[in-house]
Amino acid sequence: MEAAAGWRCRPGGLDLSHGFVRHIRRNQLARDAYERALRQTRGRARLPVTPPRPRRPDPVYRPRRGGGPGGDPSPGPPPTRGPRLFCLEYEGDDGSVTSVIVHQGDSAEDVTQRVCARSPLEPPLRRALCQRVQDELRQRRGTG
Repeated sequence: MEAAAGWRCRPGGLDLSHGFVRHIRRNQLARDAYERALRQTRGRARLPVTPPRPRRPDPVYRPRRGGGPGGDPSPGPPPTRGPRLFCLEYEGDDGSVTSVIVHQGDSAEDVTQRVCARSPLEPPLRRALCQRVQDELRQRRGTG
């Protein structure tokens, strides 16, 4: 095929006289010079690094202590009383259920006081509850 009038064709390939390739080459040279300058500045001594600002600590869930819906109104001993043995549930005459978790290190008197703090009991019932808890603790601890 013959070339159209006005078109300049070189026998060996593309016509590069339009200047587009010149722009690409100029950008490549500028990029190379920029990268070379970056490499040189990385080798120089840097400014002293300031220590990072202290981060805020991550929020930690802390259950509320004290009177609230379902909470124990008395602060009570810390929760490190040994492993859990059982959960004591007492149903009062009005149908309300009081639940107390009994741990390895708890005494029968402590458990009875915690139950009575939530639902008051008459003295004979207190003594019976204390005796029942004592028997249960002996049985679960294996001393009896």
